[in-house]
Amino acid sequence: MRLLLIVALVVGAVLTGGRLPGEVVLAAAAQEEPVVPVATAAITRRTIESTEDFDGTLGYAGEGVIIGELAGTFTALPSEGDILSLGDVVYEVDGTKRSYLMYGARPAYRALDIDSSNGPDVRQLEASLKRIGFPKILRDSFKPDWKFRARTEDAVRQWQKRTGQEQDGRVELGEITFMPAAVRVTQVVPELGTRAQPGAVVAYTSDTDLVVTLDLEADRRDILRVGDTVSVELPDGTDGPGTVSDIASVAQTLPGASAPTVAVTIELADAAVAGDLDGAEVTVSVVRETRPDVLTVPVDALLALREGGYALEMVADDGSTYLVRAEVGLFDDDGVEVSGAFEAGDQVVVPA
Repeated sequence: MRLLLIVALVVGAVLTGGRLPGEVVLAAAAQEEPVVPVATAAITRRTIESTEDFDGTLGYAGEGVIIGELAGTFTALPSEGDILSLGDVVYEVDGTKRSYLMYGARPAYRALDIDSSNGPDVRQLEASLKRIGFPKILRDSFKPDWKFRARTEDAVRQWQKRTGQEQDGRVELGEITFMPAAVRVTQVVPELGTRAQPGAVVAYTSDTDLVVTLDLEADRRDILRVGDTVSVELPDGTDGPGTVSDIASVAQTLPGASAPTVAVTIELADAAVAGDLDGAEVTVSVVRETRPDVLTVPVDALLALREGGYALEMVADDGSTYLVRAEVGLFDDDGVEVSGAFEAGDQVVVPA
């Protein structure tokens, strides 16, 4: 909750019986010059929200690994920060043999051709080829399934021709790297000129979109749920919506922390607004409570009463002022919720 410091203006007049009798509390002394310049503000009716701020960090979520299956000498490798998407070259050996990225959850583990047994890797190949644009003829009627058919072979040949490979309709192990989606390269393991060993790690990856992570005290985990909408303030002051996409189920005690925390991941509605601010600190605002259709006034309209509680200095039609007790509710950046013997549109005194 954003804590607002209330500058209390103590009422100096001694009220009858030490209490505020009824709705109208005290008429202001006529024609007295105020010590502090004053202005007026209207009581408004609106929705007010109580929020709490948390420190978060921009970064790339997810962890993945690219395993190489081609043998030879590395002649091309990705660079840290590269985005690899469908159809991109992942790496190259011996100047001619390349591994291409295609989408699928099952890793490549065998060569694929017309003699291959049915399997989900065949479907992954067919679905990726169709998305790339193959086969060129009757592509709309090409429906990916688990069987490597003649039409699959034809699509492979067309793709091989486009990419400068031998057009044999067969995909050798290592010529395709299956990943669930596009990835961002976070670390490249081998160096150019070194020997490629089948089964060795070529690179580590992450997801491609920046997300916000924050560490939430474990005993406060119930203030957020997956699917909740939050507001994220970027370092340049830009605000944007985000959605809680994951809350870790296991708490951990971070170095220097006084209590266990759970990691919360927030997806930005528009990740592009974050640019390349990897590692930047952000502020995450969480709505804790909402009150619709309530009366509100600026915080500095509140007068702290000597006997406790608050009042508003109301402005009458003739310009005179009088005090009315006000019950205080939620605070936000634009004011405070109040209730009492007044209504929307009434004028109250505020410091100028």
